[in-house]
Amino acid sequence: MKKKIIRLSSAIIAFTLIFSVFAVGASAQTYERQYVYDQAQILSYPQFTELNTQAAEISDEYKCAVHIVTTDDPSVTYDNIQYYAEDMYLYSDAFGYGPGKDGVMLVLSVYDRCYWLLAYGDNGNYAFTDYGKEWMSGNFVDDFSSDEWYGGLEDYITDCEYILSEAAAGKPVDIYYSEDTGAEAYIIAFFIGLIVAIVVCLVFRAQMRTAKTAVRAGEYIASQGVQMQQRHSRFLYSTVTRTKIQQNSGNGGGSRGGTTVNSRGFSGRGGRF
Repeated sequence: MKKKIIRLSSAIIAFTLIFSVFAVGASAQTYERQYVYDQAQILSYPQFTELNTQAAEISDEYKCAVHIVTTDDPSVTYDNIQYYAEDMYLYSDAFGYGPGKDGVMLVLSVYDRCYWLLAYGDNGNYAFTDYGKEWMSGNFVDDFSSDEWYGGLEDYITDCEYILSEAAAGKPVDIYYSEDTGAEAYIIAFFIGLIVAIVVCLVFRAQMRTAKTAVRAGEYIASQGVQMQQRHSRFLYSTVTRTKIQQNSGNGGGSRGGTTVNSRGFSGRGGRF
């Protein structure tokens, strides 16, 4: 019952924000398509224009909408920001790209200092893996913690472009992803290992130049003679310590790889700053 109340209230909040945001956007400037909704008014006009222009270009290039929504509504809290973001995305034509509504959206609550990062649609969920969202969050949360709103949102836009470009190339940013996994990296590693091996061999060879073959067996015996000692080692007890490896239980995960999609078709990650 409590969850139903939270979801109902979040839906009401979402619709209220949609209409208020459209009013703010319309008064600022008319766009063929708007991607940034700064209801909290944390951006200057040049900042708003720049972010919206970048988001529009990226969205058109990769057919996956890149959205930003900011709010200072006290009703939007860490407890309901996920429902708030999902309801707003689902029930408005303002969000998503194409009939599948593919996209990614960052919702920022300035009042409760929390965020929710979601992806939707086949293209959105493919590109923005659990690990990818975790990596993105680490880049903008530190800016938000210092109230560097524009810097954090700019990082988000830049990361969206990078992740979408990698996904378009068939290698989405995931837990097993590495920028250096190409053939060139393996070739470089091979030659580095070969050079190290050659150097080690040359050093050992130089050290062996002073050695000579003895002609009598006595020359192999130390001056103090041969001392034979009998030693016994008896294994009695052993202590084995086992430590359980904790799985990442944070919102969105990222430890298993791939994308975790809920029953509504969303994948997401949220947190505080």
